Amino acid sequence: MGHIDGRIGGAIGGYDVHITVDSGKVEGRLGGAIGGANIDLDYDFEQEYLKGRIGGIIVGKDVDMNLTKGCAYGRIGGIFDGNDINVNAVGNGVTGRCGGDVVGFDIDMEINGNQVTGRLGGDFVGMDVDVIASDVEPVLVGVGVVIVYYYYKVMHRNNGGGGSND
Repeated sequence: MGHIDGRIGGAIGGYDVHITVDSGKVEGRLGGAIGGANIDLDYDFEQEYLKGRIGGIIVGKDVDMNLTKGCAYGRIGGIFDGNDINVNAVGNGVTGRCGGDVVGFDIDMEINGNQVTGRLGGDFVGMDVDVIASDVEPVLVGVGVVIVYYYYKVMHRNNGGGGSND
């Protein structure tokens, strides 16, 4: 069984992530008990899919992606209220983009042993990544971290809020 645990962003304005990866399931929680959301995804590298839901049945986002050991691409959210996501895992790097050329964010992370560090967003507007990932394919680490940042950007934009200390 694999785990992804840590923080996206700093102590103030950041978000916790706790994910378990096992037997075709990516499950866990992003954020805190009150201001967070559940992660419930199914994946299969042979059939090349990653799909499921982040959040609840009413307030949440669908995930529908194509998946290989080196790349995951597809959509988070619906046709009108979602974004494209492209995550590439090559060597010890995880890169890509979520959203379009203008509205979206870059993905730039490095995996060194179990330590995953890097940045989501740009140099000025974005958040640092500091998580521990054990026994998880790098592409799934990338997707797991990106959905945390994406979910909070979208949910706080929709609610007119900022960061959270969850």
